[in-house]
Amino acid sequence: MIAQIVGILLSPIVTRIYSPEFYGIFLLFFTISSILVFPSCLSYQFAIMLPKEDEDSANIVALCLILVCATSVVSGGVFILLSEWVGEVLNTPEISQYLLFLPVVVFLNGLIVVINYWLSRRVRFGALATAQVVNSVSSKAAQIGVGIGSASPLGLILGLIVGCGAALLVMLKGIQEDFSLFRKAVNLGRIKRLAKRYRRFPLFTSWSTMANSVSLQIAPLMLTTFFSPAVVGFYGMAHMVVSMPMSLICSATGQVFFQKASEERNQTGSVKTVVHEVHQRLVSIGIFPILILMIIGEELFTLILGAQWATAGVYAQLLAPWLLLDFIADPLSTILVVFEKQTVALAFHLTLLFSRIAALYVGGIYGNPVITIVLLSLTGVVFWGWMDLYILKVSGIAYRTGLEDFLRFLLVALAVATPLIVVEYLSLPLYILLIVAGIVTCIYYAVVISGDPILKKEFTGVLQGMGVLREVRP
Repeated sequence: MIAQIVGILLSPIVTRIYSPEFYGIFLLFFTISSILVFPSCLSYQFAIMLPKEDEDSANIVALCLILVCATSVVSGGVFILLSEWVGEVLNTPEISQYLLFLPVVVFLNGLIVVINYWLSRRVRFGALATAQVVNSVSSKAAQIGVGIGSASPLGLILGLIVGCGAALLVMLKGIQEDFSLFRKAVNLGRIKRLAKRYRRFPLFTSWSTMANSVSLQIAPLMLTTFFSPAVVGFYGMAHMVVSMPMSLICSATGQVFFQKASEERNQTGSVKTVVHEVHQRLVSIGIFPILILMIIGEELFTLILGAQWATAGVYAQLLAPWLLLDFIADPLSTILVVFEKQTVALAFHLTLLFSRIAALYVGGIYGNPVITIVLLSLTGVVFWGWMDLYILKVSGIAYRTGLEDFLRFLLVALAVATPLIVVEYLSLPLYILLIVAGIVTCIYYAVVISGDPILKKEFTGVLQGMGVLREVRP
């Protein structure tokens, strides 16, 4: 937790070194690499969790590594050869000189994705958490170090590479004891057999993954065609600041949930209990920071990141409802893989992609970035809200149960946040605003933790581990 906070605290230094224009160019590079990374294994990485035998999973890992190498080489070569054309299409000629680093980023991130699922299967979530933290801290530190010497998009890209490389080293150490298993189990015949056994993943899930990846990254690509790189930078910063701390929780929860749901399905045939418990806790954890952001987002961005990022704060306020529903539903969406409903996931992500393209196009035609962000957020609210309800239905949970959980925590959050709303309405000094925000946040989570025995137990364990509380033994 302390290391994650350090990574987040380094962000304000980065934003004072790099301008919104530089960050916009970097975001376009990151967008292209992300689109290539997610389908680089043809979605066979999802199959790593499914076999009963570790030997079969090891062969699927080998298959994924082969596909990652091929994807990084081919896609990198294509983009390097067409770099000038890509710059013209994106209305950002400056990006062409940085596409040289694309195959490196695709390769490193592809390996991270594959090893992620193997470590999840082996229930080594500590190694995954450490890798995420190392990635966050080392990338920010590298970006700051390079940026102090000479600020440019290159510094942000090199920081991304350093972070991925450092995280990969941690993950490789986490699977070191499995190397003997890979040497004994992996063979070409077995790889071919398992590739055929799980062919539904490349046939259906890979297209769904690609659609999801493109829909997540389509905003920067389309914003740059209608607006300046600075607008892309504002959007990217707003999305990153909100999603970075939430994604650490979301990613870790999704990995553990996928493993647990697969296990429950194999043993009992039902996932109702685990889905309801995780859904309820995601709502309780995510709803209050999003509410705080909607109330004082612009002030927080101005104070923390600098005056030049105030517009990003406005964008974050508009994106907040979508990101909340994404935070709740996305970790649970792996239930579609557990139930092998790949066609539903494909239809969902394709429809979401086309709706986002339409929203961005309409907003771009109006020539107003705020309208564009509002329309984009509305599509996220509608589709991720539907996905949340569908996951509950598939898991055997009534819609009413899920809605009651959401409304209960929303009402608690609104009641606790009332003093902050009053302070904001009265336009009191910023320091008073921040003090009140800190107090109401502590009150809300005290209420949530005290009412949830599992969270209370885990939180108490964390405090004992940090030496804040002494363990009481009978």
